[in-house]
Parts: sequence; C-alpha cells; structure tokens
Amino acid sequence: MLFLSIEDALAIHRWQIETYGGQDGLRDRGLLESALAMPLATYGGTELHPTIFDKASAYVFHLAPNHPFLDGNKRISAAAGIIFLKVNGYELHTTQDSYTELILNAAQGKIQKPEISEFFRTNTKPIT
Repeated sequence: MLFLSIEDALAIHRWQIETYGGQDGLRDRGLLESALAMPLATYGGTELHPTIFDKASAYVFHLAPNHPFLDGNKRISAAAGIIFLKVNGYELHTTQDSYTELILNAAQGKIQKPEISEFFRTNTKPIT
C-alpha cells in the first residue's frame, strides 16, 4: 500500500495554491507529519485504521482540523483522501457537493472517522 509523504503533501498543497489561490506556506511541519502518520498508527501492534477506507478517512479527519498549512487545509484534506485512494487502486464516485459537505463536516468536527470511512466504503470502486 502506498502512503502520502510530506513531499507529496507539500506538492499537492503548492499545486492547489497555484491553481485556486490562497496563501502558500507551512504553518507547522509537526502537525503535518502527525496527520500524515495517522493512517499508519498502531496500538499494541494492532492497526488503528485497518482498511484502505479507514486510512483514507484518517487523512481527511486529521489534515483539515490540524491546520498544518497557512491556507487550504480543507482542500489538502479533500485531495489527500482522493489521491490516497487513487494511488492504491480506488476511485471516488460521488458528487462534488457531497464530498465537499463531508470535508466541511470533518473540518468542523461534526463527523468522526467511522462516518468518513463509511462514506469512502460506499462511494468508491476499484479502478479497472
């Protein structure tokens, strides 16, 4: 399974700022490292996010509220979920409005990782 690196996240963020505007820059590298490490987290040798959908939800759930960047944290959160799934052979099939609502709810703490994971589980298909 492929995971997003700090370099990946920085490149995605840079592209988003160049494309959509906003303030470029990393506010706290430690917060970015922490959010990117969450899909790999274990406790007592057991994965905390065992499925690909759980891992994608960890990216979304931890990137937006951690605010590692000066701007565009919800955008990087949204992109990270999609890109992680895509590089691992899955494609998101939902409306932009539905996915935007999911990201906003995650950023505002209105939903938790299980709900995000279920969204991915029901709205993704293997790439054929």
